Amino acid sequence: MNGSPALVTADLVRTLRHPEAPRLTVHEVLAAAMLRSVTVDRSHPHDFAIETMAPDEDCVQVKLNAAAVLRRELRRRSWKRSAVAIGTTGLDPYGLLEERYRLMPGVISALAEADTPMVVHTGSDLVLRDLSLLRLVRHAVPVTVSLTVPCLDDDLSRRADPGGSAPASRIEAVRVLAEAGLEPHVRIAPLLPCLTDATSALDELLGRLANAGAQRVSVSMLQLGAEHDGYLDWLANEHPALLRRYRSLYGRGEFVQHDYAVRLRERMTPLVRAHGLESPGGEQSGDERPADADELRARAMADAMRENRAEPALTLF
Repeated sequence: MNGSPALVTADLVRTLRHPEAPRLTVHEVLAAAMLRSVTVDRSHPHDFAIETMAPDEDCVQVKLNAAAVLRRELRRRSWKRSAVAIGTTGLDPYGLLEERYRLMPGVISALAEADTPMVVHTGSDLVLRDLSLLRLVRHAVPVTVSLTVPCLDDDLSRRADPGGSAPASRIEAVRVLAEAGLEPHVRIAPLLPCLTDATSALDELLGRLANAGAQRVSVSMLQLGAEHDGYLDWLANEHPALLRRYRSLYGRGEFVQHDYAVRLRERMTPLVRAHGLESPGGEQSGDERPADADELRARAMADAMRENRAEPALTLF
């Protein structure tokens, strides 16, 4: 997009810029639809996804009527209350512009009112703004907050996820969410080969996450592509000695080579186990009580929220 209103794919209200995101052209729009089926994508762990803001190069469409449209869609008789993921596509739902537009409270409320399970993916501690609402709706529907924490190093975290909060703030958000009973899931993502993948660094990060109350963890490797456009240029300037290694790991593609992912899994598995951050679904204790209907539903939701197991080169846990 070049900022031309003619290229906006929804009813345009106005175009402007905001001081908190001065490089972005913001198109405030009225969206026609919110729910997007991802059932045909075998790599996606959910049935449906929504985005409150849609990016395209140096522009972003802000869907002012997100909650109203979502409520209308969820009232359809055909709606089966499938799990809905927020933040797997588009911009982080709690990114810089959310503080101005406050779209997420309406979206969360709409899903809860329709008895629809939700998974919120974010790299921002702004999610804590809606903590009271999340605590309330989790009694009505299964709710999971999946928070990304790339690493503990501030500079590398900004490079891996430039729009997210500082690592310390993200870990504090994990602690607050855990204390509120929301059982946060943490994604170490994106993991940068040769920069944030040292065993000692991962061990320290997992220890911090476990102490903060994270319930489980997954690891996703850096994917080269539009989202990380310019990464190799940055690597050439800051870490030129790693360029040859990256060419070996990625070749001409977006995904890291399978053998690297296998070796990383072998290193990570004992660390994850040692810190008690294994994914649900493993061996259960012998004294576990029978599950009631609500608990079975919650477990089914937890299964739906597991990371992509179809692409081992990308997501490892």
